[in-house]
Amino acid sequence: MSLYDDAGGEAGLRAILRTLYDALFDDVMVGFLFAGRDKESLIEHQLWFTAKFLGGPSRYAGKSLPEAHAHLPLLAGHFDRRHELLRRALAAHGVAERVANEWLRVDQALRTAVLKSGEDARARARSES
Repeated sequence: MSLYDDAGGEAGLRAILRTLYDALFDDVMVGFLFAGRDKESLIEHQLWFTAKFLGGPSRYAGKSLPEAHAHLPLLAGHFDRRHELLRRALAAHGVAERVANEWLRVDQALRTAVLKSGEDARARARSES
């Protein structure tokens, strides 16, 4: 059985991601990053991105990670807050330790790419002002 199956398949991932994105949109530290964004679309993209690395169906057809975050002036604290909210969502859903550990490991492995996009976005904003 795959990690995807152990997480509850599509329905399980969708529920976890709903909890995560509800928290992200409402969070005082990172909520502003989601202002005006389509929560349902973000959940859908994240669902298939996550499913792929957990051994589920490979239906992700979104942008590359750097492209998806290129407009966001993300800082390390933003990434860390999202990671913590993910950890909480996984715990709230009672996700098996081996699934949670792998999901959090992959999430953390993306840190450098996501923060590089944020650095680039801040540099563009400075040069435009």
